[in-house]
Amino acid sequence: MIARPEGLSPRDIAVTGMKAQRVRISVIANNVANAMTTRTPEGGAFRRQLAIFRGENIRPVVDPAKFGVRVKGVRSDLSPLRPVFDPSHPDANVDGYVLYPNVNVSEEMVNLVAAQRAYEANVAVIASAGRMSDKSLEILRA
Repeated sequence: MIARPEGLSPRDIAVTGMKAQRVRISVIANNVANAMTTRTPEGGAFRRQLAIFRGENIRPVVDPAKFGVRVKGVRSDLSPLRPVFDPSHPDANVDGYVLYPNVNVSEEMVNLVAAQRAYEANVAVIASAGRMSDKSLEILRA
């Protein structure tokens, strides 16, 4: 059994998960908001963004500050953009095609539900840890 390092609690670990999922939800919201953006300040259509998470396996030699999950970064999805024939669009190329973002709103909504469930699971861990602490104190009083 791995001893719990001083100052580290299940709540601390669950909070890292909540923070990471909050970033993921923000990235998903940005993707949905830009699902039809054909022109960005950088040029070209918006590219779907992905939150990249980083975690540590729990081993006796791991630094306790690394427990939980962190957002390693937000990266662009380099999958192909979606060409749509619309010669009247101001961003149409010489062949009449407009490149739309590689954002699939249905897929983003599925990812949003998954992120929400992961966030809720971390909330449940915090609530459970609180109940366990309360029960421990109750046992000690008896």
